[in-house]
Amino acid sequence: MMSNRYNFDNEGVITSSEIKQILERYRIGKKPLAKLLGWGETTIIRYMEGDIPTNEYSIKLKTLLDNPEFYYDLLIKRQDCLTNVAFKKSKNAVLSKIMASKIYAAAYYIINKCDAEICPSYIQFLLYYIQAFSLALYDVEIFQEDYSINNEQMPYLKLYHTMKRCGINTLEVREEYLSEIERELVNAVHEAFSWYGPKALNTLMGIEKSALKISRDRHNNKIISKESIMQYFKDICEQYEIKTIDDIIKYPDQCIWDIRNN
Repeated sequence: MMSNRYNFDNEGVITSSEIKQILERYRIGKKPLAKLLGWGETTIIRYMEGDIPTNEYSIKLKTLLDNPEFYYDLLIKRQDCLTNVAFKKSKNAVLSKIMASKIYAAAYYIINKCDAEICPSYIQFLLYYIQAFSLALYDVEIFQEDYSINNEQMPYLKLYHTMKRCGINTLEVREEYLSEIERELVNAVHEAFSWYGPKALNTLMGIEKSALKISRDRHNNKIISKESIMQYFKDICEQYEIKTIDDIIKYPDQCIWDIRNN
């Protein structure tokens, strides 16, 4: 009889090395992970020793591996299954993983402000203007990601797909992930632009996009470079007399009024 163990014919099934990645990435033990998932205590141990997960269990584990947001949600909902020490250790690990890129910190700060009552595409609009005014007013990017040119018209496509896949949920954003100055900028952009619906902001971004230079990144993907965004919005700041973040509101108010009346 063939043993129910990992072999080269089990393509698509999560491997023991991938399960090990979950344990290390989220700093969680084998038994605690099984408890979080509502499985028998020895389930993960058996998989690590070579037993093959069912398709259902394999999919759940792969989802956790590929989506730290799903793991965070599970951890919060099932924290009573863990000791306080184990919960805090794993929570710190998954938050560090999610916030490895500051674009996620900015996005979740926005989500928290809205109590998760916001759609993924609208977050994209706000992130674009947060980056633009950071570059224009402070000469520094707030996150590393470039504005991507794609068929879905979403500047930060990876984040957009993540939020479409995982849903919009609040998530703790600590001070080390987003500084006070960065939070003030996010607040100012949110206050300035959130009065307007997606149609108005999409129209405004379309006008800006037509004036911005499209280039390519090192992987030959079409992007709008940060340098191009910086120069364009420095001109915007001069035109609309935007000298501090408190002045940002002048831009959408005047520009969208002009669009609607022309």
